[in-house]
Amino acid sequence: MQTNTIEIRNLEVGRAQALEESEKYSAYMGHDPKTALRTRLLVEETIGMISAITEKFWADFWMEGKKDGTCLIHLVVRTNMDGEKKRELIDAAKSKKNEAYKGLTGKIREFLDKSFDLAYADGAYDTTGCFMLGLIDGPMSPGAPIMMEPVTWSMDVYREGIENAKEKDGAAQEAWDELEKSILANLADDVRVSIKGNVAEVVVEKRG
Repeated sequence: MQTNTIEIRNLEVGRAQALEESEKYSAYMGHDPKTALRTRLLVEETIGMISAITEKFWADFWMEGKKDGTCLIHLVVRTNMDGEKKRELIDAAKSKKNEAYKGLTGKIREFLDKSFDLAYADGAYDTTGCFMLGLIDGPMSPGAPIMMEPVTWSMDVYREGIENAKEKDGAAQEAWDELEKSILANLADDVRVSIKGNVAEVVVEKRG
């Protein structure tokens, strides 16, 4: 089952319609009130996360239900990446401190920033640290153009990585503590973000 596609703009246009689609989805899937509320909250948190990363955006939203009860929430986010905007993102990524990348939203912002950095600034940054634990696909080396193939980050892979490292790594322990505070991380089984060119696709998965 797949819902209608809703266009969302800057959190002001389309958000209410997306929430309505989540209710229609739950009704079609026969969810009990608790599950329906959780699904609506997942949609709210997903849209809110994107708006926290960038205030100006437009995205296509839809939901997909599998036979095993798995729910997939899709947001395909588009940005107007002209030359000036690319440079602004790169400069911002280089000047940000680690504090800017706290929590789940921060890690996804870091993924987006560093992906653009790789594509447009010859990979002039250090790719070590907890950030790398969530990468599952794509070229992540200096000079590898993400315009040609997508780069993907997974919360599930990231969570497993920091869980395995937290006993010996203070930064991983801090990252684990931050992740446990995230509403979205606690509600969803996985959050995957893929970026290719000017388009980022966010898929939030809740297994049945």
